[in-house]
Order: sequence, then C-alpha cells, then structure tokens
Amino acid sequence: MGRAERKAEAREEIVRREQHRDRRRQISRILHKPAAERSPGERELLEGYAELVQELEKTRQRRERLRYREQEVVDGAEILQKKVLELAEAVRGAENLVIYTGAGISTAAAIPDYRGPSGVWTLLNKGRSVSTGDLSEAEPTFTHMCIARLHKAGLVQHVVSQNCDGLHLRSGLPRDATSEVHGNMYIEVCTSCSPHREYVRLFDVTERTALHKHNTGRSCHKCAEELRDSIVHFGERGKLAQPLNWVGAVKAAKAADVILCLGSSLKILKKYHCLWGMNRPSTRRPKLYIVNLQHCVFPQWTPKDALATLKIHGKCDEVMQLLMDELKLDVPEYNRSLDPIFSMAVPLRPGEHDSHTRNLIKAAQSPDQPPSLSLQALSGGWFGKGCTKGRRKAK
Repeated sequence: MGRAERKAEAREEIVRREQHRDRRRQISRILHKPAAERSPGERELLEGYAELVQELEKTRQRRERLRYREQEVVDGAEILQKKVLELAEAVRGAENLVIYTGAGISTAAAIPDYRGPSGVWTLLNKGRSVSTGDLSEAEPTFTHMCIARLHKAGLVQHVVSQNCDGLHLRSGLPRDATSEVHGNMYIEVCTSCSPHREYVRLFDVTERTALHKHNTGRSCHKCAEELRDSIVHFGERGKLAQPLNWVGAVKAAKAADVILCLGSSLKILKKYHCLWGMNRPSTRRPKLYIVNLQHCVFPQWTPKDALATLKIHGKCDEVMQLLMDELKLDVPEYNRSLDPIFSMAVPLRPGEHDSHTRNLIKAAQSPDQPPSLSLQALSGGWFGKGCTKGRRKAK
C-alpha cells in the first residue's frame, strides 16, 4: 500500500470515528427525552441503532449506580434509637468485643475519608484535587474518646484501626489494646535493632516517604541506621510488629464474640480473613454490627452487610452519643494537656531539626505550666518515655 493510500485510509478512519461520535451524541440526546416526546424519526433512529442504544443505556445505569453509592443515607431518629438499643444490649452481653475502625470516625476531625461523597478516592475519580489540610491540628473525635472510655470500662477488649492518623493513641487508648494495621504517621522505627526500636514524634514522619520508599532521613539513636516510617501503602504487606500489632489483632479476633465496625466501607478489611472468624462453625462466629453513613442497595455498600446482625446508617459521633447515653457512661472531652503523645515523644537530636518541614502538634499551655516544659514538647518531645528500649538520659 502506497503512502497516498495509507493517508486516504487514515482520513476515512478519522471520518468514521467522528461520525460515530456524532451519532452517539445524537442518540444520547434522544434518550434523555421522555419516550412520549420523541418524534417518529427519532424512534426510528433508535430502532436502527439498537446496539448503540443498549450500550448507552448500560453506561447510564452504571453512572446512576455510582451516583447512588455516593449518597449518604441516614436512619430516621426513631429507627436509629431502636437500633442503638439493640447495639447496647450486644455491647453489655459481649464477652470479647472487638472494634474495627475506618476513616469515617476521623471525618469529624476534618480528616477526609476515602469513599464518601467528599472522600479521597471519590474526588480523584472525578478528576478533582484533594486537600488533606494540616493534620497536626486534628484532635481525637468524640468517637475516639468513646472507644477509649469503653475500653476503660472493660466493655471493649481490642481496637483494630485502618487509620494512620494516630488519633487512637492520642485518645488515651492503651498501645497493647490497639492494632494500627496500616501504620501511624507519628511513628518511625529502626528495623536494624532487635527488637525494633520505635520513635514517636510530634510531627508527620512521612514527608519523604512513599510506596516502597519508607526511609525518613533520620537515624537510630543507638545503632545509627536509618529510620523508616510505619505506613502500609496499597500493594504492600505490613511486617512491623508495632504499631501494626497484627499478633494482638489476630488474637483478639479469635476470641471475639462481637465485632463492631465503625466508619469503614470494609473494602480493605474484608481481605484480612483472619479478622472475621469465618473458619468457625456458623453458630460460633462473632456477631457483626456495622455503623456506616454510606449505604447502597445494589450491591450492598459494605461486603459484610449480608453477614451483619445489624447495620446502622448514621454518623459515628451521633450513634456513639446515643450508645454511651444508653450505657450510662460519661465520655471525657479530649484534653490536649493530657494527650499521651507528648509523654511518648522522642526529641530530635541536634542536627535533626531541619530533617522535616511538617508542623508540630502544639502542646496545650496551662497557666501554671513552666514555659520550659512547653518548649521541650514543641522541640520534639519530653525526655524519658518515648523510645521503647535503650533510651539514654539527655545530657
């Protein structure tokens, strides 16, 4: 085939594509009209392009399903109250209650979720930019404080969190009762030391890290090897003992007779089969309670809806308020001056203060607090409690 023939064929292909696009637009405009308003010519055109009509109808239905998935459906007040009463009975009667938390419990702290109407993946799929804001300003939400209170009351044995925001730690929930299976943005680890040496910081340590790239640029105080963050990205498998604490998560799941899921679509957690007790006989599997704002009928919004004893459609803070009222448990407000992260934090060493540009979590300044304490906290932490092993007293 000569050059002229190839050019002619290419021009014909361009014309065919343009004609097809025009035809799609024309048929799409007709389909948007009510059937009664279509002219005989338009109806004849639709009959002549039945395959294209079917394709466009499938596309429309797919978009409608996606749009419906993004809707936030909330149970009415009466239904919500009735469901919370049932949940409260389950909490009281549970021998081993485990809570699984997702991004939905942190949205009240202005931290975006992933699959809600303003979630990270939702906005990215629409081609819109995502702003995470200043996470150093975030504080534990009412739900975080409720969970810590339930654990203190002996009603919750363990919490498995998908969140990396460190808010469970900052709520006062004990470390041994927490599994942050996707890591903690305030913790970096030395994997050369045995056991691993953990450093809690007052800033986001992930500034220089990414998928398969975890070194933070700072070094271990004992062996001088480079520290790494604790984050588990999509496509990675978390191998750190802490803060992931998979041993604690699996042990808790094996003993659980009730699982409460808060603010999670469960799209990721469903893949961790060890968390659900599905290998047990059906009569001995844990009862599942789900609290999530999003809901969809086709298909179910969370992959565990069909297995749930109860699904509550509501905001986590509102549901937890009703639950705590029913359980007659007071919930302490978050107090920054009591935030455990300040006593856990390991101070940066000389020469490391320029190793990051992230904002620090600012300590609350009480009227009777010496200024030097606040300065110590703001410079990277207080001496004496942060590193799990081998901490040397500051000189």
